[in-house]
Amino acid sequence: MQKLRLLSQQSIFLFIALYLGILLNLPIFFRRYSQLHYDNALSIAVEMLAAFALVYFLCVLLSFTGKTVFRVLMSVVVISSAAASYYMILFNVDIGYGILAAALASDSIDLSKESIGTHFIAWTVLVSLIPVLLLWLSKMPGASLKQTTPKTLAVKVVLLIVSGLLCYLPLQMMGKVQDRHDVVNNRMMASYGGVVAGTYSPSNWLSALGLYVYSSYSQAEDTKNLFDPAKHFTYTEPADAKDMYVVFVIGESARRDHMGLYGYERDNTPHLDKEKNLAALEGYSCDTATKLSLRCMFVREGGASEAPQRTLKEANVFSVLKSKGWSSELYSMQSEAWFYNKTRADDYSLRENIASEKRNAGKPVDDMLLVDEMKDSMANHPNGKHLIILHTKGSHYLYSDRYPRSFAKYQPECMGIDDSCSTAEMINAYDNSLLYTDYFLSKVFDQLRNKNAIVFYASDHGESISKSMHFHGTPRDHAPIEQRTVPIMVWASDKFLANDQNKASFEQLQKMAAEKKPAFHEKLYDTILGCIGYTSPDGGIVQQHNWCHVSDPAAPAK
Repeated sequence: MQKLRLLSQQSIFLFIALYLGILLNLPIFFRRYSQLHYDNALSIAVEMLAAFALVYFLCVLLSFTGKTVFRVLMSVVVISSAAASYYMILFNVDIGYGILAAALASDSIDLSKESIGTHFIAWTVLVSLIPVLLLWLSKMPGASLKQTTPKTLAVKVVLLIVSGLLCYLPLQMMGKVQDRHDVVNNRMMASYGGVVAGTYSPSNWLSALGLYVYSSYSQAEDTKNLFDPAKHFTYTEPADAKDMYVVFVIGESARRDHMGLYGYERDNTPHLDKEKNLAALEGYSCDTATKLSLRCMFVREGGASEAPQRTLKEANVFSVLKSKGWSSELYSMQSEAWFYNKTRADDYSLRENIASEKRNAGKPVDDMLLVDEMKDSMANHPNGKHLIILHTKGSHYLYSDRYPRSFAKYQPECMGIDDSCSTAEMINAYDNSLLYTDYFLSKVFDQLRNKNAIVFYASDHGESISKSMHFHGTPRDHAPIEQRTVPIMVWASDKFLANDQNKASFEQLQKMAAEKKPAFHEKLYDTILGCIGYTSPDGGIVQQHNWCHVSDPAAPAK
C-alpha cells in the first residue's frame, strides 16, 4: 500500500492509458487486423498509438480540474470504458449513438437480464477495480489550474500538446494513405479517423455521448420553438397501421430527366421499369442544396421560411408519426445530424458508424450498406408500425465514386475531380450513378414485398451538368430548372394494395404520374400521411396537397 501511494501522477496516467487504450481494446485490434485490406500492421500500430495517446490526453486534460475532480471524472471514464468493453468483447457490439441512447433511455430497465444482469455488473467491477484503486489510493500531487506552478503548468501543456498530436497526426497520415488507395481503386471509404473513433473505446462511447447530448438539446429546442402539428391537429390512424412499414428514401442530386423511367434515352432504370406497383411523379424540389431542401421538404407548406436560410418554423412529418406511436430508425450515408435529430428517430447511424460495423470492414461508403441496416431494423421491429428513413449518397459528385465498377455501363467516365473531364464524361458517370440508384431501390423493395409496406423516394435537389454550369446550390430564385427537377416515386407492396382504400389512393398517384402533373416537395407532408391512410377532421392534412386523396363520389358538387 505504501508503494502504491508513492506512484507519481504521470505513472498513473501511463498506466490508465495503457489499460484503457491498449489492454481493453486488444480483442478489437485483433479483430480489425483481420478485416483490413492493406497496410494491416501499420494501420493497427497507428491505431494503437492513437488509442493510447487519446487516453493520455484525457488524463492530462482532466488533471487541470484538481485532484478530487480529476479522480471522480477519471473514475467515470474508467468504469464507463469497462462497461463498454463488456459489450464490445463478449457480444461484438459496436458502441454508437443507438446503443448509448438505449442505455440512457428511461425504459432501459426492460433490456434483457443477460445484457445488464450480474455478469455485466461483475465484469464492470472487476475490470475497472485496479485502475480505480490506483486513482484513489495513490498519492497523486494534483492541483487546480490556479494552484499549479508555472513549471508544472508548462510541463502539462507540453504533454497535452504532444499526446494530442500523437493521436491526431498518425490518423491523418493513414487517412492520406487510404485516400491514395481510394484514388487507385476508384472508391470512397468513410473517414479513416471517423471509423477509428467509432471502433475503439473510449472514443466510441465519448463521441456517442456527445451526439446524444447534442441530440437531446436539439430536440428540446424543437419542442420549445417549433410549431408541432401533432399538438394542434387531430390525426386519425388507419386500421392497418399496426403492421405497416413505411420507408422514406432521401435521394441525392438525382435528376428525373436523366432516368429511363421518365423517358430518358438511356435505359438506366431497368429494375424500376419492371415495377408494377410504382408511381413515378414529375417532382420539383423546394430548394437546390441538401441542407436547405431538408428544411422545407418534410414540413407543411409554409413550415420553413422563404428566407435564403430556410429557417424552420414547424416540426416535420416524421416527428408527427413519432407522436402517433410509430417506432422509427434512420440510417445515413451523409452527416446531417441537425435534421436527423428533428425526425425524433429512436436511433440513427451515420456512415462512419455504419462503416465501423464488423460486417462492413473494408467496404467503401456505398448506399447498399443501408440495405443491411434496413433488414436489421425490420427484424428488430417484426410487428410493424415502423418507419425507416434512408439518406443516400445517391449521385453526389464525384459521381464515379457512387457505384462499383460493375455499374460503369456508360463510357468513358469522369474519374477525377479536375477540370479535364468533358461534359460527356461527366454525364456518363452521372447516368451510371443513377443506374446504381435503380438497383439500390430494387433491393429496398425486395425487403418489403411480403410486408404491408409503402416506400417513398424523393431526391433533395437536381444537378446541373453542362459546359456552362455544374453541380447545384444556385440560389433558388435564379437556379436553372435542372437543379429543381427531381424524381419523386411511391412504391407499394401487394399486401398494402390489398386494402381497398389503399388501392384507391395509389391509383390516384398512378393517375397523377400518367398525366405528368407536377409534384412538389412542399406537398410531401400531407401526401405521406394521406397515403399511409391518416385523416384529419380539423385540417391537419390539406387534401389539396395530398396526392393520394380520393374524392368522395357521393359528395355533392361544389
